[in-house]
Amino acid sequence: MIAMNVASLLLIATTSVLGTEEIIDAFQYADAQSARKAWVAGSQTPPVKVVKQGDRAALEFDVPFATNPKLDRTIIDRRVKLNLAAAGGFTLELDTRSTESAGRLSLYFQSGDGWYAAGTGLIKKGTQTLLFSKAAFNIEGKPAGWHKIDTIRISIWRGQAKDASIRLLRLAAVRNDVALVIPAAQVHKDDNEVRAALKTADTVAGMLAELGLGADAVEDAAVVYGALGARSVAILAYNPRLGPEAATTLEKFVEAGGKLLVCYRLPARLQAVLGFDRPKYVPKKRPGEFSEIRFDAPDIPGLPKQVKQASWNITVAQPAGHNARVIGRWFDDSGKPTGHAAMLLSDRGAFFSHIILPDDRSAKKQLLAAVLGQLAPPLWPQMTQSEIARIGDVGHLHGVEKVVRYVEANAKAAAVESLNAAKHTLAEAKRQSDRKAYPAAIELARKAHDQLAGAYFRAQPSPKREGRALWNHSGTGAYDGDWDRSAKELSAAGFNMIIPNMLWGGRAHYASDVLPRSKTYEKYGDQIAQCVAACKKHGIEVHVWKVNYNLSGAPKEFVDKILRQHRNQATVRGEVKKWLCPSHPDNFELELESMIEVARKYDVDGLHFDYIRYPGGDCCFCDGCRGRFEAATGRKVDNWPKDCSSGPRRDEYRDWRCKQITRLVKAVHDEAKKIKPGVKISAAVFGSYPNCRESVGQDWPEWIKAGYLDFVCPMDYTQSDVSFINLVTNQLDLVDRRIPLYPGIGAWRLSSDRAVGQIHHARRLGADGFTIFNYSPGLSEELLPGIALGVGSQPAVPPHR
Repeated sequence: MIAMNVASLLLIATTSVLGTEEIIDAFQYADAQSARKAWVAGSQTPPVKVVKQGDRAALEFDVPFATNPKLDRTIIDRRVKLNLAAAGGFTLELDTRSTESAGRLSLYFQSGDGWYAAGTGLIKKGTQTLLFSKAAFNIEGKPAGWHKIDTIRISIWRGQAKDASIRLLRLAAVRNDVALVIPAAQVHKDDNEVRAALKTADTVAGMLAELGLGADAVEDAAVVYGALGARSVAILAYNPRLGPEAATTLEKFVEAGGKLLVCYRLPARLQAVLGFDRPKYVPKKRPGEFSEIRFDAPDIPGLPKQVKQASWNITVAQPAGHNARVIGRWFDDSGKPTGHAAMLLSDRGAFFSHIILPDDRSAKKQLLAAVLGQLAPPLWPQMTQSEIARIGDVGHLHGVEKVVRYVEANAKAAAVESLNAAKHTLAEAKRQSDRKAYPAAIELARKAHDQLAGAYFRAQPSPKREGRALWNHSGTGAYDGDWDRSAKELSAAGFNMIIPNMLWGGRAHYASDVLPRSKTYEKYGDQIAQCVAACKKHGIEVHVWKVNYNLSGAPKEFVDKILRQHRNQATVRGEVKKWLCPSHPDNFELELESMIEVARKYDVDGLHFDYIRYPGGDCCFCDGCRGRFEAATGRKVDNWPKDCSSGPRRDEYRDWRCKQITRLVKAVHDEAKKIKPGVKISAAVFGSYPNCRESVGQDWPEWIKAGYLDFVCPMDYTQSDVSFINLVTNQLDLVDRRIPLYPGIGAWRLSSDRAVGQIHHARRLGADGFTIFNYSPGLSEELLPGIALGVGSQPAVPPHR
């Protein structure tokens, strides 16, 4: 904005479909000199340029990932003095002709001695607007707060080894009518509850964005100083550390006419003003006790009949004033009422008895729309407009006409029938919107989308040779104690592999003689034996998944023993990490024996590595690692750990870390093949390479070249199809057809049709199959029926067999 002779930023306010925007930088510089004075390129990043974009100027910077193969990311920085406390999020408008080179775009704000950082993938080629909710920003270091922003950084991370350029058009701070109130992360940086709260807020922010309400988030500390502004609705998605000043400010917000939705924790200060009281914590007595919420409030337009939610505990409250009432109640997994209220509504707000989980996402969005529309009716038109605009966002396609052409080109009778129904429903949705019957229009728009999705599902091919796998994190299938039901269900949907998580660094869900037996084993019995028996009957391969090194869930006495024996990892700062140190000889033997025990005792089809890495770039720097590194290299480390973490021996130490991980992969491969030559060795690995080699010591392409793996499953968990395509393309080049590649799809972050859309991309690019995370009751209900209609409608043989 220097070209406009503006000395400071945040001076131009505009209104858009994303709410009120305050432009931080319009990137309209007079010439390269003024642009480079404002935006300084980092090391190895070419200087910025000023180019013409239509009838306006734009700021262009290059991403030379082919020219400079060692460049991990490009960086441009601008020094500023900004107060962004009241902003709910940020939009970045840009243009690019190539998406392949960009693995991810990160937006950073420096504040004092720390940074706020958020990242996303590019959406498409051409002009696009990326949205960053404050709830999505992580903390690095010790930032002073959003009210003291010193630097803005924009960074493009390496994707494919191609040169490209990015044109920046506008960076703006956004305010919408609805805002999430989130904990001030810099105040509670190492608080696990606050981390969980921010993750929950990010989930809700995504739903709000999809409803057309933006994804605003403001910190509770900033609320005290007026950050809510003129917003009409505030949401406490989960605020375990809400201070008294913030609670008092929210009380005044409600008394002044604002509406408040509170989840799980109901602060004492807000009870009377909302009309709810006597909150009581209720833990579950058994798994499945809190499985579904059924609603009974016919006067609330658009309210779903029921919502699935696998909660583990709740907080119940009672109506007390302001016309408060119970509108939803909890039911268990057998359909029986629990007697507990799930949701309360008053004239002033609503209370939900747990955090909003990402399962049953469509119904959760419907619930939010109905409750927010009831509390603040002016929100209905923008929610309706957004829902109708999104009807054609199906799978990998964007636009109703594109979906129609795709389905007709892959015509099946049932698909065409569903397509015709969608056209009729869409027309009716638009008529209802014109009549301002907004809840009815939204319901019809969702129905039209579901009908288009049904046509899309049926239009998918079902090849005869393909790996179709599911990771199962619980190790008990989708239904605790009933592997036969899970195996039958998977077979019916066309899957040929299950990868169940049966052992960790310090526990096992089977009759192990090496690791402590878990509570799951004690309650449900030997899960490997039950899984193998059921899957053999239904033609499903079983590849037993181990979480390597990680001691989460291990018995306290086991962890204490590891700590006493100094077998745990330590960070570069000397902090204890409850992970097994990979270089310790006793840990190597424990990891090896636990996996070989599975091959020896059970008729499994394969062994599957996960967490086969270090937890981060700051590990492991324990005293044992120092001694073993010095012994391996024959040289003392003069300045430990600095020389190895950031000094002259950094690269040498990182290579040594990789070897510690690789030697376990090799040992398991060699020993397992001796016992059972046909057993398959595989791994869940980080999708971005070579970043994972440098950060966590995971050099998985070298494992493939050495012949240690029989197939590989990169965890390509992203909501961006562009990022997914770039990841898979790069992985195909790395694997080079040596073994099958089954890219991992994060279905919990996607709608069912979007997950199938990523299967489409994986197939189109030449992958040998796919692996979906995570097999659960929710995925069974939401995704498997769509898979069965097309993708898995015919049985297939996995290529590694």
